[in-house]
Amino acid sequence: MINLYIGIGILLLLAAILVLLSLRSRQKNQTDQQLHRRAQRDFYRQRQRELSVDLDSGLIDQSQFAELERELDRQLVTESASDSDAATTGSKRGYILAVLVLIPLIALVLYDRLGYRQDLALRELQTEIVRDGIDDTRWQRYQGIVEDILARRPNSGEHLVMMATLYRQQGDFAGALPYYQRLEVLYPQDPDVLAQLAQARYLVGGRIVDEQTRSLLDRALAINPLQGTALGVLGIDGFASGRYLDALSHWSKLLTQLPAGSPELGVIGSGIAESKRRAVAAGDLQGFDVSVALAPELGAAPAGVLFVVAKSTDGNPMPVAALRIPLLTTQEWPIRLLLTDADVIRQGMSLDDFSELIMSAHISRAGTAIRRDGDWVGKPVQIEPGKVDDPLNLSITEVQGN
Repeated sequence: MINLYIGIGILLLLAAILVLLSLRSRQKNQTDQQLHRRAQRDFYRQRQRELSVDLDSGLIDQSQFAELERELDRQLVTESASDSDAATTGSKRGYILAVLVLIPLIALVLYDRLGYRQDLALRELQTEIVRDGIDDTRWQRYQGIVEDILARRPNSGEHLVMMATLYRQQGDFAGALPYYQRLEVLYPQDPDVLAQLAQARYLVGGRIVDEQTRSLLDRALAINPLQGTALGVLGIDGFASGRYLDALSHWSKLLTQLPAGSPELGVIGSGIAESKRRAVAAGDLQGFDVSVALAPELGAAPAGVLFVVAKSTDGNPMPVAALRIPLLTTQEWPIRLLLTDADVIRQGMSLDDFSELIMSAHISRAGTAIRRDGDWVGKPVQIEPGKVDDPLNLSITEVQGN
C-alpha cells in the first residue's frame, strides 16, 4: 500500500510542476503580448502621421491616402486577431493542465470509493493467513474486508467466490449459500457455480434433491457432463435413496477424473464397491468378486492405475469389461474388487453373454489401459463367468520389458 501512495504522490508532484511551468510561461506570454500591442499602437500612430505628411506635401492624393489608411487599419485588425488566438491557445493549455491535475485526484477518490484500497489490505491479510494460518480473529477481519468490498462492488465475482469458498471449506454451507446464489445470477452458464449452488442447497436442505436443486444439477451436467460436484451429489442422493445403479453410474464417471493420489479416491472407490454389492444383492446386477495380489518379490507398488480387464476368447481385442482403480499411496494388498454387468464395455451386453472370459490385471504407470514397458503385469486366467463361486484370484508377478 505504501508503494501505491508513493506512486500517487509522484503523479501529483509531476502535475504540480506542470502547472507551475504553465503559469510561469503564461505570465511571460502575457508580458510579451503587452509589449507587442504597445509596439503595434506606436507603429499605427507613426504610420498615420507619415501618411498625413505625404498628403500635405502632395506626394499622394486624397484617394490614395484613404486606401493606405484602410490597409493600415486591416493590418492592425489582423495582428490583434493573432494575439487573441494566442491567448485562446494559452487558455486551452491551461484547461488541459487542469485536467492532468484532476485525473490522479479523481482516480484516488474512485480508488477509495470503490474499495480497491481494501483489496490491498485483503492481499496482505491473505499473505498473513498463508504464513501463519487462519484463526477466529483473522477470519473476522477477512470477512469484514470482503463484505466492505462487496458493499461497494456487489457484482465482484472474485470476492463472492472468496466468501463462498471460505464458508464451504469450514463446512458452513448455509453461510456459503447466499454467495453461490449471487454468483448464479452473474454466471448462469458456469457449470461449477451451478453445481456448487446445488450442493449447498442439498446439504442445507436436509440432503434432499428438490426440484430446484435437480434443475441446477441438470443444467450443470448439460454444460459439462463430467462436472465432478454434480456427479458426486447425484451419486450420494442415488445411494441414500436405494438407487444403487444410479449411484454407480454417477460415481464411476467421477472416478475416471480423479488423479492418482487424490484423497477422494478411497471414498469414491468404496462408494462404488458398496453400490455394486448392494445392487448385486438386490438382483439388479450380476457379477463376481476379484482379488488382485502382488508378488512379494516385486516390493511396494508404483504410483499408477490398476486395470482389471476381461476379454472374450473369440480373438476380439476389444475388452468385454474393465475396472480402473487409481492406486492410493497407502494402498493395501490384495485389493478386493467386484466385476459386474455395470463394468461391461460392449454396449447392450452382460457378463452372461460370454461363456468364457480371459481375465488379467496390470498396473499402468501412465494411467492408460494399453500396456507399456515398465508396467507391472500378471499372467491371464481363463474363466467361465457363470461358474465363479469363490473370489477370482489374479496376481501381478513381473515388470514388463525386464
